[in-house]
Amino acid sequence: MIRKTISMAIAITLLSATPVFAMSQPAEEHKAAPALAVEILEAHGETPSGEVLKQVAKNVGPRGSFMGVEKNDPMYAHEVMHYLHHTLNAIDMDHNGCMHHGMME
Repeated sequence: MIRKTISMAIAITLLSATPVFAMSQPAEEHKAAPALAVEILEAHGETPSGEVLKQVAKNVGPRGSFMGVEKNDPMYAHEVMHYLHHTLNAIDMDHNGCMHHGMME
C-alpha cells in the first residue's frame, strides 16, 4: 500500500512538472496603442476623440507595434504619449517629462 502511494505521488509530481501538463502562466498582456491613447488622453483631462484614435490606429504595425516599438518594450506607452503630444498636439506635456525631447535636439 505504501509503495502504491509513493508511486502515485511520484507520478503526479512528474506529470505536474511536465510542461505539457503543468499549468502554464498566461502571457503578460500588453495594451494596444489605441487603448493606451484613451488612458493617456483621459489622464491629461482630454476626451478621446475618434479622429485622434484613428490617427493612433494608423500607426499600429505588425503584432501591435507602434511607430516601430513593440508592445512589450518599456518605451511603448511613452511612444504613444509622445505621438499624442508632438505629432497630434492632443495633450500638453512638459518637455522634462518627455524622454524623446533630449534625444531629438
